[in-house]
Amino acid sequence: MTTSAPPDAAPVTTETGWRIALAAVLAATFMGQVDGFVVTVAAPSVQQDLPATFGQIQLVGAVYVLAAAAGLITGGRLGDRFGRRRIFLWGVALFTVASLACGIAPNAETLIAARFVQGAAAALLIPQELALIRTMFDDDNRRARAISAYGAVVGLGTIAGIAGGGLLVHADVAGLGWRAVFLINIPIGLAILLAGRRTIPESASTAAPGLDLAGAALTAVALPALLLPIVMGQEETPAAWLWLSALIGVAAAAALALQQWRSRDRASALFPPHVLTAPGMPTGLAAIGVFFAGNAGLFLVFTYYTQTGLGFAPLAAGMMFAPLGCGFALGSAFSDRLAARFGPRLPVAGCLFLAAALATQLLVVRAHEDVQPVLLGITIGIIGLAEGLVVSPLIAGIFAQVNADDAGAASGAAATVVQIGLAGGFATVGSLYRFVLGGTPGDTETTQDLSSHSTAYSAAIAVLVVGALTTSVLCSLRLRAARHRVA
Repeated sequence: MTTSAPPDAAPVTTETGWRIALAAVLAATFMGQVDGFVVTVAAPSVQQDLPATFGQIQLVGAVYVLAAAAGLITGGRLGDRFGRRRIFLWGVALFTVASLACGIAPNAETLIAARFVQGAAAALLIPQELALIRTMFDDDNRRARAISAYGAVVGLGTIAGIAGGGLLVHADVAGLGWRAVFLINIPIGLAILLAGRRTIPESASTAAPGLDLAGAALTAVALPALLLPIVMGQEETPAAWLWLSALIGVAAAAALALQQWRSRDRASALFPPHVLTAPGMPTGLAAIGVFFAGNAGLFLVFTYYTQTGLGFAPLAAGMMFAPLGCGFALGSAFSDRLAARFGPRLPVAGCLFLAAALATQLLVVRAHEDVQPVLLGITIGIIGLAEGLVVSPLIAGIFAQVNADDAGAASGAAATVVQIGLAGGFATVGSLYRFVLGGTPGDTETTQDLSSHSTAYSAAIAVLVVGALTTSVLCSLRLRAARHRVA
């Protein structure tokens, strides 16, 4: 039995209406980004207050990523079928309730369970965000401005999660300590629900695609099983159960690929072949994955270097990300204007600019220790500017390859690739830093002077430069494939 999808509402046309609708969507984006990173800063306080073991603290961060990654594609297809606004609002409501559960959690086990529910809720709302932007605005200029705003919010949400979380914990608002980083979501979530219900138009795929339950089940096994060893197996040689998880992930991924290829109903497949194989889509998704892997790697090694290399306190190290956030917001704000002038070539040039900006870090770490903080602040701001110029047109390029009916599937695929990129970048670049350093940052049993940290940081930055150049090449290949399609 098929459930008919709700009809598309007319795109928002009034100035006030589209601003409020976009604000509701972007507020959810911000909330989800913050909660993906905020636990990193709050972890020591959580561990001491509950109390919790180090393994439990790892799970507090990991289960959010795993639950989100497992459900992003399914969330996108649910939006296509039952209505993107409807699924978006359900996701926001569930995320808000889960945030309350996190904020009042009496023990580590409850917090871990609530974080899993938060991740599942994020899997419902995240794919709808870009899909709603794709369908809400029928004017290309407004859509470009909306996607630019989305890119800025993604960057600011990440920075707020790292720096703002530290500020909230440090301020100890109303004596809540770390709990405030979760409870602050409650008024935000309620405001999104109120504004979104009134202003966001409903949209769904006109084909009313069916649900690929087998594909959803295999995805729910494959992605967490593959990501778990990446997220939790970095401190030392992975335990046997992590190797087992990786094997299960590979087997489930192979079964998923076979099931999708043999699917009789290609239109309802969780990974629709016509979407994933659209001209330029494979290289576009690869570019997104490599770009966000570099993003995660930079955040991690920059934190390592400022805290354990230069000896900054956690709060001061977190505030060092402020210039990156400001640069990112500025770059995102101007990216739509530059895209109007340079067209789809902007991500290609932007990634070359990013590679050059990252390379300046190789010179900064050779400067005297007293001037490094200032130079790091300036150069990290330039890096943020370069990243801001890339994100929005890179994402927009994905949606240029598909029609509105497939917006949810494309959004879910892009969001899943982002999660895989973040986890992979965190693991690979972080592991490289520790390998070159010769030990875990902060470990008193190994020699870790500023010189050894500079060497490790330089090695990581060199890899990130290669990643930025690779992203530029992938963007160029995507552009070439799109041109062949037009021809």
